[in-house]
Amino acid sequence: MNRLPSIICTTAVTAALLLSAAPARAVPDGPIADAKPVTAVAPEGAMAARLAYNVGYEVFEKTQLEEAASVGLTGAKAKAAQAKMLAGYREARERFDAAAKADPSVKEAWNLVGYTNRRLGDYEASLAAYEKALAINPTYSEAIEYRGEAYLALNRVDDAKTAYMTLFAGSRAHAAILLSAMRTWVIERRARPAGLAKADVDALAQWIEERASVAQQTASLSPDVVVVRRWD
Repeated sequence: MNRLPSIICTTAVTAALLLSAAPARAVPDGPIADAKPVTAVAPEGAMAARLAYNVGYEVFEKTQLEEAASVGLTGAKAKAAQAKMLAGYREARERFDAAAKADPSVKEAWNLVGYTNRRLGDYEASLAAYEKALAINPTYSEAIEYRGEAYLALNRVDDAKTAYMTLFAGSRAHAAILLSAMRTWVIERRARPAGLAKADVDALAQWIEERASVAQQTASLSPDVVVVRRWD
C-alpha cells in the first residue's frame, strides 16, 4: 500500500489544545521500528483492508461531526441525535473490524475498533482491540490514551494512572488528553458515584492536580511533536 505522509508539527501546548478540542484521529502510517512482525498479507487482503478502513473512516468522521453539532440538544431531538450517533459508530465499527480482519497488521484499524466499541459501551471488546493494536506497536500513544479512557469507564483508576504515566514519558499531548478525561471522570463520579467511595474519587482528583502541576513545570523541557499522516 502507498502511504503518503502529510506531516503537521506543533509544540506541546498547541498540540494539547488542538487534541483536547476534538478526539485524535488515527490513520495508517509507515513502518514502525519497534512494531511486532506480522504475517504477510496477500495484495487482495491489503486492498480490502484499505477500502474498508477508508469507508469506515468517512463514517467515523461524519459521526463525530454530527455528535459535536448535537451538543446542547434536549428532549426528542437529543434522543434522535443519540440514536443516529450510535448507528454511525456501529457502522464504522463494522468497517474497521473488516479492515482489521483483512489485514491484521493495521494497528489503526484495531485502534478504531477499540474506540467505536468503547463509544458503544462494549468495554471488554474495546480493551481486546486496543491490546491487538498495542501488540503491533507497544508505544502507539493514541491506543494507550484511548485504553486509558476505557479503564476510567470501568473504574480501573490505577490502570488509568499507569496509562497516563506511560504517555507522560512518551507523548505529552496524549497525556494531556487523558488527564482531561480523568477530570471529567471525577466530576461524573462525584455526581454519580457508581459504588465508589468519595475518598477514592477525591484521591484521584488530588493526583490529577499534582500531575498537572508537574506537567506545567516541565512543559518547556519536553516539547511534543504530533505527526498526522493520512492513508492515500
